[in-house]
Amino acid sequence: MVNPTIEKLICDPSFIDYCLDHESENFVYWQKWIAENPQYEHLIVESKTLILQLQAMPSEEEIATERLRLSQAIDELHVNRFFQFRKWLPYAAACLVVLGISIFFYQERQVPLQSSMATVEFLEQKVPAGKYMNMQLMDGTKVRLGPTSTLNYPQRFTHGERKIALKGEAFFDVAHNADQPFIIQAGEFDVKVLGTSFNVHAFEEDKLAKIALFTGKVEISNESMHLVIVPGQAFVYNKALGTYTIEPFDRTKERETMEGILHFKHAGYSEIGSQLARKYGVVFQPDATIELDFSGSIAHESLAQVLEKLTLTTSYHFSLEENTLIVRKK
Repeated sequence: MVNPTIEKLICDPSFIDYCLDHESENFVYWQKWIAENPQYEHLIVESKTLILQLQAMPSEEEIATERLRLSQAIDELHVNRFFQFRKWLPYAAACLVVLGISIFFYQERQVPLQSSMATVEFLEQKVPAGKYMNMQLMDGTKVRLGPTSTLNYPQRFTHGERKIALKGEAFFDVAHNADQPFIIQAGEFDVKVLGTSFNVHAFEEDKLAKIALFTGKVEISNESMHLVIVPGQAFVYNKALGTYTIEPFDRTKERETMEGILHFKHAGYSEIGSQLARKYGVVFQPDATIELDFSGSIAHESLAQVLEKLTLTTSYHFSLEENTLIVRKK
């Protein structure tokens, strides 16, 4: 889609399909399109929110009424198109059209929709390697999702708590609501907050999980532990040993990680390889025989520049063959 607008999006059957059916081909198409066009993310969020709000299945009588109302409204718009309200009439028309399309779409596909009293459906957002995605949840919480990360969240938050699940890395700026705590299921832990900002690193394949708190206060718990961290502290969990530490962290470097800047301190091949795989989309094969001890930063260099830097600063030669990272002793 070229130069998308809210009106175009909510009237596009393929976009409606993306919003309401995660098993369709259109869902795959729009996931890719959004990843390639992050500048339109705010339009996607607003349009998707509008479509989800119109998802309740009407009765046959309501369908007939809305069809008639839609037809009358469009005729009326043509008659009054030059009146003083012309600036907002296209938006009204778009909303009426999307309602008509939604009714037709669900009648044809015969997909039963949940009423407002039914169980809330969870949505899933995935980010490909080398990409970042900014999104805003229905409660106003802002999320920046990192490469190869997945976020599962409800269409709307019900009473009691706001619970989501993260696999990977994300920065959260949680909207404050003392009556409805925000809970992130991140691997083996639940992270509970009322309103705060923090980074979560919780990749399944990594040896360490980390939660770095910028503002507010968070509670971290699992079956065997419960603790609280305050701003400036990071919770670091060693999965293999089942132990954790609470330690200070560099706020600047931590924020930079969510901007694609990688920082390494005495990093081994496993850590370096997995980070390059996420940032550049290369294939990485763990190899315990490769002994590396690398400290340094990788900003916005090309992959070729990064491999050259690693070759110059370590005792190994780094190269790429058919998108697979190859490391050989010099």
